[in-house]
Amino acid sequence: MKNRLYEWIKQTFFLVLGSAFCAFAVKGILVPLGFISTGLTGASLVLYYLFPNLSVEVLYLLINAPVFLLGWRLVSLRFLLYSLWGMLIYALMLYLIDFQLPLSDPMLGAVIAGGLAGAGVAIILRSYGSTGGSEILCVIINKLFSLSVGSGSAVINGIVLTASALLFPMETVLYAVVYAVVSMVTIDKIFYGLSERKATLIISDQWQEIAKNLLGQCNVGITKISGKGGFQGTDKTILYSVINRRDIGAVKKIVLQKDPSAFMALMTAEDVTGLRIGNQPHW
Repeated sequence: MKNRLYEWIKQTFFLVLGSAFCAFAVKGILVPLGFISTGLTGASLVLYYLFPNLSVEVLYLLINAPVFLLGWRLVSLRFLLYSLWGMLIYALMLYLIDFQLPLSDPMLGAVIAGGLAGAGVAIILRSYGSTGGSEILCVIINKLFSLSVGSGSAVINGIVLTASALLFPMETVLYAVVYAVVSMVTIDKIFYGLSERKATLIISDQWQEIAKNLLGQCNVGITKISGKGGFQGTDKTILYSVINRRDIGAVKKIVLQKDPSAFMALMTAEDVTGLRIGNQPHW
């Protein structure tokens, strides 16, 4: 029970932190510069510029309402409740944050806002969270039309940007594209980069000594794979392991100490699921 409470508090903390980053990007940069965004936040901003008497956070909640009603029948209750919690926190951050970053350069504003929003979304995703509608819509599109979540997100963003192009100057839409690109790159760098794993293949006649030292000194998991040399046809034992990026140097040192002629290949493993070495949240 205590562990569940601790996990919920930790998740909520990062949800608040990530939402604060996203809300500041919107209220502190995008709104003062008259920019738009993507997703349902972008749709909220479009309506806000058309109906300035309503606040961004109120419009965001109103847009999300039918999405949640639709999601009630098409997505899991757990995901829906987590998304509802995240949406309310994000809307609260939009309401509380009222500080504007004094920027006069629109390009700089688009880049900074994209970086802040991307960092915020990455923090939210790492906390197993969601801020509402866009994610639910992506899941619904996936279930109804068998499109991937990424493709569903592209469809939603395309609709928002197309509508924006009909209502706002093209320059504003292009700045929104810059914002979206910077945001996506930042999400990838933080979400994947900070927890990057490397898959390594090691082929050596001294594989037993290498495996023993890797297990003892680096505490990494190892799988032995039977292989056969392509030229001589001799039997080979291949060591396969997924390691943290920070362990690369230590692993290389052990391999080369035991067998300077060993073959070793490192490959990026972006999405790893596992109890000890996994780097992805389990939604």
